[in-house]
Amino acid sequence: MENKYSGRSITFDILEKAVSGDYDAMQEVISLFKPYMTRLSMEDGRFNKELFERLVQRLMFITWKFDMHYNEK
Repeated sequence: MENKYSGRSITFDILEKAVSGDYDAMQEVISLFKPYMTRLSMEDGRFNKELFERLVQRLMFITWKFDMHYNEK
C-alpha cells in the first residue's frame, strides 16, 4: 500500500529559494502544507478563513527564519 503523501515533497533548492524570499518557491511550500492547514482551520464543521490565513502567515515566517547553514557539531 502506497503512502498517500508520497510524491508530495519539496527539494532543497526550492526550500533554499523560499528561505531567501522567492515568491514562487514560497507558494510551493504553502501548497505542500495547504491540506494540513485546511484541516486545522476547521471549527465545528466550518472553515475558518482567518485561522487559515494566520497559519499561512506563520508558515511563511518560519520558512524565512529557517537556517539553511546548519552545522552539525
